[in-house]
Amino acid sequence: MQSQTLHKLLQDLGQELLRLGYTKGSMTFYRNRWRKLEDFADRKRQINYSEQLGIDFVHEYFGIPQDDFSQTLNQAQTQELRVIRMVGDFQLHHAILRRYTSSCIKLRFPKKLES
Repeated sequence: MQSQTLHKLLQDLGQELLRLGYTKGSMTFYRNRWRKLEDFADRKRQINYSEQLGIDFVHEYFGIPQDDFSQTLNQAQTQELRVIRMVGDFQLHHAILRRYTSSCIKLRFPKKLES
């Protein structure tokens, strides 16, 4: 299987996020980060995405070293890591993983099961 370029991967990822109903604000956030990731990859002369490229990117742009990944991160750091995890997941599975919904659906059990 021939690997996609980073640019094509991000285009396809963007289309998938739109299909899933991501908001305009979320899309703006992701596209901003992807533009920075592409600039970073260009400077490193990388045309394809790799996990190491993503790790190096968040370290250089956001000051999050790989050693901190297993520690408790603040919300902003978690969002930055989500960007590279999403790209990596989409590259591997062609699906968006770890998507959380803002609304909660209540499950109701029949009366027989409640007791």
